[in-house]
Amino acid sequence: MYNKQIATIEDFGARIKRGTFGLYAALFTEQKMNKYPNGTKAGERKNTPENPHLGKVFNLSIYQNACTGVNYYNVVKAECEREGIHFTDAEFAVAFPKEETYCESVDDTLANIIMQKDDSEQRYLRLYKGRKPTKVVYYTIYKDGDKITLVEENSELMKDIKRYITPSKPSAKQEALGIKNVVAVKQPKVENVVFLAQSDDIWINPRFGFMQLFNLDNINKLFTKK
Repeated sequence: MYNKQIATIEDFGARIKRGTFGLYAALFTEQKMNKYPNGTKAGERKNTPENPHLGKVFNLSIYQNACTGVNYYNVVKAECEREGIHFTDAEFAVAFPKEETYCESVDDTLANIIMQKDDSEQRYLRLYKGRKPTKVVYYTIYKDGDKITLVEENSELMKDIKRYITPSKPSAKQEALGIKNVVAVKQPKVENVVFLAQSDDIWINPRFGFMQLFNLDNINKLFTKK
């Protein structure tokens, strides 16, 4: 398993077997946090201590049966169909109009897989969260200097961290369609992708040597959180 290491994420993306299961992805991204606790009013900030966790909280997200290489609007339309909500192409274009995006596929081979920002060289990996049968598990990691700690979900530290995180909201446009299973686009920077794996192929980001503490041959264990 995973005995063919691919040199670059672009080479891996070109080898992805679209429309099949078994694609794994891991992302390591800094948690977006507010400078002050949620609900702090502007007039209260002068006397409110600033967030002591800024720059120290990271998310490790592991995707099983990850979805990529698919057009966002096709994913949403397919979810409507799965839930018994039917549109013609013309009706769907009216009900869910396309919006201008800030990036495009780098080329046809990597369409809807590797994206690049319109006005820079920044590249992203496109993934979809919420689409069945994709499963995602999350680990919160606290990095204070050289000390790295896995934060337990019910710990006091986690409770304090959550005071500075604004809860995400589902797509109002998708909810207006009547679907229950809202699909979210996740577009991490390529440099924040830890690895991608499918069949015999694996690409490992050299930035994350310490992440190789995980046994990639037994990656399913990451989905059993204690």
